[in-house]
Amino acid sequence: MYHEIEGQLNIEPIIFDDDELIARGHHYPYTEIESLEITSAQLFSPYGILTMRTAGRNIPIPFVRSKKSKLELALREFEKLRERGEADAPVPSAGAQTSGPQAGMDPYEELKKLKELLDLDIITKEEFEAKKKKLLDL
Repeated sequence: MYHEIEGQLNIEPIIFDDDELIARGHHYPYTEIESLEITSAQLFSPYGILTMRTAGRNIPIPFVRSKKSKLELALREFEKLRERGEADAPVPSAGAQTSGPQAGMDPYEELKKLKELLDLDIITKEEFEAKKKKLLDL
């Protein structure tokens, strides 16, 4: 999983990397994140607030409100990882060497997810093609 929610002016980007959230200049391993939720995204405000709970503290992370849909997609994927128990263990990085589809993974479902990410301009055409080749074992 990789999502980058772009920043703007004094709002830094939020990056969901393979095994950590990078925000406000800090790296937060998924294993230390208790919860993530959008707590404020007022209609006329140029930014919203993502609240991360970690180590018993709430940390507000501002985001550009126009990027809310990208953030919601990243949060859904993060929750799916949590449900499957994969956010508690390190997730292989995008550069990890694996050949073909992983066991138990439907390559066509993954391809549909990748296409959605491409359509939302979250990944580039080159990234899509590279992952597609890997998924289809070409």
